[in-house]
Amino acid sequence: MRAVAIVGIGQTPRTQRYFRDTYTYSWKDYIVEATFKAIANCDKGLEPKDIDYIVANYHGEGQIQHGGLGPVVAETLGILPTGCTVLSANCAGGGVGLNEAYGLIASGRYNRVLCIGFEKAYDLFNDADKRAIGGDVEFDYELGYDHPTLQALLQLNAYRDWGFKRTLKCLIQNRVQGLWFAKRTPEANFYDTEFTIDKDEMFKMIDEMDEDSHFISNDFYDKLPVTRVCEGCAALILVPADEALSYSSHPIFLDAVGYKANSHLLSNQMHDPNPLLSAYTCNDFAAVQLAADEAYKFAGRKPSELNFCNVYEPHITSFIPMLTATQVTKSCSDMLDFVLDGQTAYDGRLPCGTDGGRGMFGMTSGSNVGDCVVECVRQMRGLCGERQLKKVDISMAMGMQGEMGSSACCLLRNSR
Repeated sequence: MRAVAIVGIGQTPRTQRYFRDTYTYSWKDYIVEATFKAIANCDKGLEPKDIDYIVANYHGEGQIQHGGLGPVVAETLGILPTGCTVLSANCAGGGVGLNEAYGLIASGRYNRVLCIGFEKAYDLFNDADKRAIGGDVEFDYELGYDHPTLQALLQLNAYRDWGFKRTLKCLIQNRVQGLWFAKRTPEANFYDTEFTIDKDEMFKMIDEMDEDSHFISNDFYDKLPVTRVCEGCAALILVPADEALSYSSHPIFLDAVGYKANSHLLSNQMHDPNPLLSAYTCNDFAAVQLAADEAYKFAGRKPSELNFCNVYEPHITSFIPMLTATQVTKSCSDMLDFVLDGQTAYDGRLPCGTDGGRGMFGMTSGSNVGDCVVECVRQMRGLCGERQLKKVDISMAMGMQGEMGSSACCLLRNSR
């Protein structure tokens, strides 16, 4: 089995200026821009014709093309007859695609695999399906349980398990940190904004809330930067590790990818879990814990070696269990204290969301994990300017599908 390395990265910007004309872009524009940036990023040379397979993740319907999207992707990139596998795994899809691409290289089947994840929101014709992510369209949605409802249920469970005010303060702490990173990331959605958060004021508002009512005023949320849902693409080029220096002067080793699935139905997680997952609650997020553990064991690494991480954190109920999956703390409750103590900030023990996180950088369903990996690679190459971390030997990137439906977790190692 061969070791695997990333030699090229590419990404479409998520800035507000870039999206002023978003209606003029198609998903094809996004994949072309990100892919050819990744090819150009191979500073020792790589031609489009050198790519011998494509793994693509797409969260959207692609108008009428989704059923035959593989050849459309290959043709759009100008590399027919190269084969292309198309996946659809919601927000975890970029990581699931990386899991497949990793296996194709490690097995020796292919030598240069392009892994892309992309999203075009306007391609979603059936909005009911999107709103029912994490539930059963034919059952849950008909009873009124849509995506926001399921998120609200998770949030209420988090308040019960972790404490209402404590959970909200952790949310504020994470947003403050994310905004600090995003304002130092030229590609981020919040890069050119003047938004500020008064942490002391927000904490005071939380202290004055009724612990038992869980009522949160609109005024509270008006003072927070809203997670930006964006469109775009992230692209990664994988090769055998022993050939990586032929393409890049600074490759990054992809030591492991773990992928595990939970029940896609939140109701099953809450009330009828699989016996093998019964030790976990819906707030523990079994899939990410198991995927991260798998990645550590496969790579022969320990949590104490981890320097930083980037995770998909659309809400606090995913952020905390994914950070806990790094095993830097023992439990989700411990991780809340860890975050509140500033340990996930720039100068903390485990910096997280170092490009602003998916919330402040821009949440793009098809590429969320790909975006996390792109940022890990940039940090490991020392290209992050004011937000550049001092210790970047080992990093982790991970994401989730639906409402804790599945998770892919990647473990990366610096080649220098």
